[in-house]
Amino acid sequence: MRRSRPRFPSWRQNRPQYQQSYRPQSSQYQQAQSSDVFDFLNLPESFPAMKQLIEDPILTPIIMERNQQLAPSSADNFALINFVTCIRQKLDALVLSPNSFAACQISEVRDVGSHKHNTIILPPMGSHLTSDLVVVLKTLPTREAIDQLGNRLKQDFQNEIAPQQAACKFFYSSKEKKIILKKVVLSMKPTNDGLSLDNGTMAVHLLLTTLPANWHSLDPTIHLDRAMCKRNFNAIKHAKWVDEVCIHPSIKVLVRLLKDLRQRFRGLEPLNPWLINLLAHHCVTNNNSTEQLPPSYAFKRALQLLSSGLFLPGFNGLYDPFSDANMHSSRSYTTMTLEEQDRLCYTSQTLLRALAIHPKYVLGIEHGPDIFAGPCQLNGVLFTPNEPIVFDTESNGYPINDGQQQTMLVEVNS
Repeated sequence: MRRSRPRFPSWRQNRPQYQQSYRPQSSQYQQAQSSDVFDFLNLPESFPAMKQLIEDPILTPIIMERNQQLAPSSADNFALINFVTCIRQKLDALVLSPNSFAACQISEVRDVGSHKHNTIILPPMGSHLTSDLVVVLKTLPTREAIDQLGNRLKQDFQNEIAPQQAACKFFYSSKEKKIILKKVVLSMKPTNDGLSLDNGTMAVHLLLTTLPANWHSLDPTIHLDRAMCKRNFNAIKHAKWVDEVCIHPSIKVLVRLLKDLRQRFRGLEPLNPWLINLLAHHCVTNNNSTEQLPPSYAFKRALQLLSSGLFLPGFNGLYDPFSDANMHSSRSYTTMTLEEQDRLCYTSQTLLRALAIHPKYVLGIEHGPDIFAGPCQLNGVLFTPNEPIVFDTESNGYPINDGQQQTMLVEVNS
C-alpha cells in the first residue's frame, strides 16, 4: 500500500514561527471590534465600598405620579377599545368572505403597538389616541387597492353607526334634559405604511403588508415599499415577543416614561418604539440578581446606559432577536445616522445631570426652562447642556456601515 505524501515538504512542516509567511489581512475582511458600555449594576466587584440603593425614596413617588398622568383615562381607553373592535370586525368580515371585496384579499389581522401592550400614553395637544393593526394581504398591496379598502371600511362603518345615531335622537325628547350627540363621521387618510381611520376623537392605524412570498414581486412605483412591508410584518413578531417577555409592571412603566421623554425632547427621537421596548426589558431584567429592578432604578439605569454610549459606534448596543441575517445580531441601531447616535448620547447625558438637580422637570411634572437652548438656571443651579461633537454633514444623513463607524470613532476619539 502506497503511503500518502505529506501536504507540505519536511522543510516547511517544522518552520519557525518567525519565518512563516505573513499575509496582511485586507481591511474589508477585518471584523469591527465592539465592546460593552459601562454599567455600574453589572460591575459590583469593581466597587465593593459603594452601596447603591435599589429603591429611590425621592424618585419613586415622582415616577408613580407621572405614570398615572401619562395613562389615558378609563373612559378614553374604553372608547378606543370599542372603536378598534368595530374596525376589527369589519376587517374580519372581509377575511371570512373574500368574494365580497374584489380589490384585495386579506390573510389575517393582528393587533400590535402600545395599546395592545398597555403602554399607551396621552398624545400631545392636537393629536388623538391611536391604536395599530397589521393587515396582511394575500394579494400585492397596490395604492389603488389600499384606497378602496379604506373606502369600504368607511362605508361599512357609516352604515352601522347611522341607525344607532337616529335611534338615540328619537329616544330623547326635548322636554327632558338635553343631551348633545355629536355625529360620528369616519375619515380615511392614506399614509406611508397603510391607512389611518379617524372618527374625530381617536384613530386606528392600519399597517398594510403582504405575505413574504410576495415581497420579491413588489414594484415601488405601484406597490408599498418592500422595506415598509417587511417592517410592518415584523411588527407582528415584535408584538408577540413583547407579550411573552415584557410582562413585568416595571417594564411597562419604564416604556411609558421613555416614550414621554422621546415626545418632549427632540434629541431622543431616534429611539423608535421597538428600541424602547428592548431598552426597557434590558434595564429591568438584565442584572446579576434574579429579581427585576423597580422603575426608579431602571429609569436612571436607562439614562446611564444611553449616556455611556450604548448606541454609539464601537459598542455592542442591544441584542435584537429579530435582526436581519446580514446584520450583526446585536446591532439594533444601525439604521441611525452618526449624527443621530451622537444626539441621542449627549441628550441623555444632559437629562441625567438634570435628573439629579430637578427630577420633576425631567419627568414632566413641573415646567422649567429649555435646558438645551443654552446655560440656564435649573432649580437654582447654573446648568449648561452638553454639546454635539458630530454633525449631519459627516454622515450626509444616510446610515453608515460598521467599517465607517469604526473609522469615525477613531477620528472622534483622537
